[in-house]
Amino acid sequence: MNGIEERFKRARRIGRSLFIPYITGGYPDMETCRRILEVMAETGVEIIELGIPFSDPIADGVTIQEATFKALQAGTTPKKVLELAKDISSKHDVSIVILTYLNPVYRMGLRRFMEEASSHGVGGVIIPDLPLEEAGPVKRIAMEHGVSLVLLAAPTTSDERLARILDETMGFAYLVSLTGTTGERESLPPTAIQLLRRSRGLNPEKPVAVGFGVSRPDQAVELARLGADGIIVGSRIISEIKRSTSNPEKAVERLVKGFVEALSNSGQRPPP
Repeated sequence: MNGIEERFKRARRIGRSLFIPYITGGYPDMETCRRILEVMAETGVEIIELGIPFSDPIADGVTIQEATFKALQAGTTPKKVLELAKDISSKHDVSIVILTYLNPVYRMGLRRFMEEASSHGVGGVIIPDLPLEEAGPVKRIAMEHGVSLVLLAAPTTSDERLARILDETMGFAYLVSLTGTTGERESLPPTAIQLLRRSRGLNPEKPVAVGFGVSRPDQAVELARLGADGIIVGSRIISEIKRSTSNPEKAVERLVKGFVEALSNSGQRPPP
């Protein structure tokens, strides 16, 4: 069992869901990003999703696209993001999951990328444009270096394919709540609830985290009560940073604490 999955197993035993914040590496600048990661790790978060900015982030909505563009303009590179991951994971009891796209991975070289990820304390990697049919070689090399390859499932995923994803993913499965890109939504789409229920029915033992469109603590609590092991929030955090130019670290701290406390006080999750 890998470290990320063990975190979910421990949380499940006490009936809790994990809050997983996302931030684009190097946004709004490298030093502020580092301080924000520190704040996240000090606020009770066990897993952080850290994005490597890429010029064509097809899964991301406008908010994260803007953050990605700004980070790239400031000279953020995959190596610099991995250094951030190493700095945070070496100081805190937190698992860093890198979100990237295939292009940066293959440009560095698949084996070298996984070697670098492992040596920089990265626990998992999410590659949104990696299809299940091509995940085998990537997973094998990731496993060789102790890195979890996290696979995604969408509302349009068939039951047969969803079962395969749940079986093949490492650490947890990333459930995309809707068809479309990331971004804040006023209400949870029915597709998120349907996909969560289907996943729990097909493989109740595999940890699942829901992302895309979650922007408020009450939405996170609703998903937790329906059985989500983790709740991923990105666009709301990026928006908070953008609004709070004078002290983004404090703004993120308040926001993350709100989610963590809401999930901690929401009562026991349903058993698998």
